Amino acid sequence: MYKRMSLKAKILVLMLGIAVSLISIFGTIEYFKQDITRDTSMEVHKAVSEEVEQKIKLATDTLAESLGELIVGLDEPSQIAIIAKAIENFRFESDKSGYYFAYKEHTPVAHPTRKDLIGKSLYEAKDTDGVYYVRDLFQTAKTQKQQTKFVHFSFSKPLPDGTLGTAQKVGYATMIPNTQNIWISTGVYVDTLGEYTTKISHDIIGFIDTSLFKAFSIGAIVLLIILVPLFWGFYSNLTFSVRTIQNNLTNFFSYLNHDTTTANLIKI
Repeated sequence: MYKRMSLKAKILVLMLGIAVSLISIFGTIEYFKQDITRDTSMEVHKAVSEEVEQKIKLATDTLAESLGELIVGLDEPSQIAIIAKAIENFRFESDKSGYYFAYKEHTPVAHPTRKDLIGKSLYEAKDTDGVYYVRDLFQTAKTQKQQTKFVHFSFSKPLPDGTLGTAQKVGYATMIPNTQNIWISTGVYVDTLGEYTTKISHDIIGFIDTSLFKAFSIGAIVLLIILVPLFWGFYSNLTFSVRTIQNNLTNFFSYLNHDTTTANLIKI
């Protein structure tokens, strides 16, 4: 069938094949867009998590050192009073869910959102996944200078309406210098972190999607600008040559049949 097609039809089929190929490439990109989005979100979440962990480490270490210098030489009740006052009204995160809290070993001594826990030993406290988060935080606080560690656990989260919910948290703790086993800690709730990573991921995917679409569109337009004149020039040149050969053959046989006195051949 292809052999019986005209030259014009063959060229049109070739151009149609190129168009189908371009559409297939675009379709493939769209098909794998979900995978690209998922992988990008995972990598962004990992990068943002590491950055946030380093930020809360730096902030907590700095605060601990500052408080240690501020309370040096004071008795323990005075130290606790100053620590409690320093962290009482401080909040971070857009939803005000970030705060600092202080423990003496396994007992809270200053907590801005859970006054009901102050003075109670939480040695046996564990979250819904069985994580003894107070023990882990105290243990990591004592060894942070040797090896930085973060604790993942579930804990109550202050909500915008003033009530408390529960959410996964990434916590960091360190000892306050010049105290007897008093440590300070803070953390970031995972759902808040998820909001950050989701927004960043969507922005990145949107940028990639727009860039790919622009690149594909420009490439397709440039390809058409190049190919259409080439195909048309090739077709015109080839058909002109064929017509020339036909005319030359007609003139040649006319000369042989003595219909004309000269062949009048035209150069191709």
